[in-house]
Amino acid sequence: MKRGFLDIGLMSEPIDMRKYNFVNMPVKEQWGVFVPSDSGLSKKERITPKDLAGMSIVTATGDFNQSRIGKWLGDYKDQVEIAATANLPYNEAVLAKENIGVMLSINLNCIYENLRFIPLQPLLEVSTVLGWKKEQIFSATTSAFIDFSMQYLKGITHD
Repeated sequence: MKRGFLDIGLMSEPIDMRKYNFVNMPVKEQWGVFVPSDSGLSKKERITPKDLAGMSIVTATGDFNQSRIGKWLGDYKDQVEIAATANLPYNEAVLAKENIGVMLSINLNCIYENLRFIPLQPLLEVSTVLGWKKEQIFSATTSAFIDFSMQYLKGITHD
């Protein structure tokens, strides 16, 4: 087995329990769109599937039609265009600022200049976990981090 540090990270559910050990994060992540401040959408308090009809979207979602987002869009999923996919929110934000498309993402409590986060309606939330590969051999530091994280996260209540 290989030694590794990069095989631990935050993942959204569902998790393949055959491949990963994990500990649940205590909060759910909320989906929404980041839109330019001068966009017509920026005045809305919530974004519905109908609001995105005819829009270009920048997202990290790879398999859009089978994803939670595709299901959330329902009958409107064929009326949106995937302008770009990326795996780094900062890159997605740059594309949204350049009006390539609205950034469809979870709210990571990041502030992007001239972009406004607007939550989806109906509400779409996802659970996240701190996960790592099963049978992975880790350095002592990484193992200590996993042990600490497990104890800390399990000790947090939802109060």
